[in-house]
Amino acid sequence: MDQLRAHLLLALSVLLGSAIPFVPTGEMVSGAAAVAVHSRLNDLLIFLICFVCSVLGDLIMLGEARLFAPRLRRALAGHKLGVRVDQAQQALSRNVFSAVVTGRLIPGGRTPVIAALGLSRMPVRQFLGADVVACALWAAIYSTLGSIGGRISHHPVWAMVIAIAFAVSVGLLVQHLVRFVGWLRARAAARRAGTPAALEAAPADRPETAVTTEPAHRSHNAEIRRRA
Repeated sequence: MDQLRAHLLLALSVLLGSAIPFVPTGEMVSGAAAVAVHSRLNDLLIFLICFVCSVLGDLIMLGEARLFAPRLRRALAGHKLGVRVDQAQQALSRNVFSAVVTGRLIPGGRTPVIAALGLSRMPVRQFLGADVVACALWAAIYSTLGSIGGRISHHPVWAMVIAIAFAVSVGLLVQHLVRFVGWLRARAAARRAGTPAALEAAPADRPETAVTTEPAHRSHNAEIRRRA
């Protein structure tokens, strides 16, 4: 009975945490997986619970964003979260799958992406396909981190602390990696944008030089004939 209650509590926590913006559910999953090593909780069942409930929670948040879209637009106007939502919309316009997966794995990145999806009226099927993969990766990563933390320490409390520390560290690492990749892409795009401009400017200079020098050359030859 205690095992059933623990699993139900985890399911409810992940579901509510995924449906509410900016709730750190990843650390919750890692902590539960760490405790599972020292209890009767099943690791595979923890993964399945977290996977299913995170997908359902994301769908609930998407429904909230679409239901309250007019209020959401007014609330985001002039707010710094609105800038992040605009950035998420740009990422979605480039690659929906990449934006949804990255938003799920980066701490604090899920809410702007789902808000942007809610405002863009994208088909739910397209979002669901990417979100299933994102939530599977998310649940696998954080439950694995929790299992590792649980095996490092023999005490359940310390195991949970270690697992949460692992989860926070991995989240920050992913965030910095995504920023670094974005910086590399922006730098490459700037180089590509600069090279064609130089190539376009060069042909325009060459005909102008030919046109201006040819009449001068002819007038010089005419002057020589007159003197002769």
